[in-house]
Amino acid sequence: MGLDDMSPYAPVNALGHPFGQMVNFAGIVFNGVLERYPNAKYGFLEAGCAWFVGCLERFQRSWDSHIQYDPNQRFMQLKDGESVTDYILKHVDEGRVYVGVEGGELTLPFAVKVAGNKAFIFSSDFPHEVNHETCKEEIAEIRENPSLTDADKAAILHGNAERFYGLN
Repeated sequence: MGLDDMSPYAPVNALGHPFGQMVNFAGIVFNGVLERYPNAKYGFLEAGCAWFVGCLERFQRSWDSHIQYDPNQRFMQLKDGESVTDYILKHVDEGRVYVGVEGGELTLPFAVKVAGNKAFIFSSDFPHEVNHETCKEEIAEIRENPSLTDADKAAILHGNAERFYGLN
């Protein structure tokens, strides 16, 4: 992707995780992995949620104009009338796809509006790159976000992690 030629580390860190998540998410979705492993859960962490919303939009538009010839049904299989977005959100709703988010992400309220709150897990990466104070600040940013409902906040801060890790 050209990131190994970039000298400052900050943009490599900022772009590397989302790009990697997008590529891997596309592979899992379009190569039929979700169907082949119906009991598996997938967590896409340390990249925020903007990439996820971008994938929903880009995947749908690309699928509509570039349908893959697949006589052996090796790839994703949509039901009649099902869109790629519907397909992905079905797996989110079933508790199979999770996306890590951080405190003050600008796109988090929009992502929740588009995909619902079931996909998103607060991920601090504690104690790597954060400390007690920065972790508390990020939690407060979610708690104080006026664009998220109390149900959204509860899902993001603990409910979804409990489902993902089987703690409930």
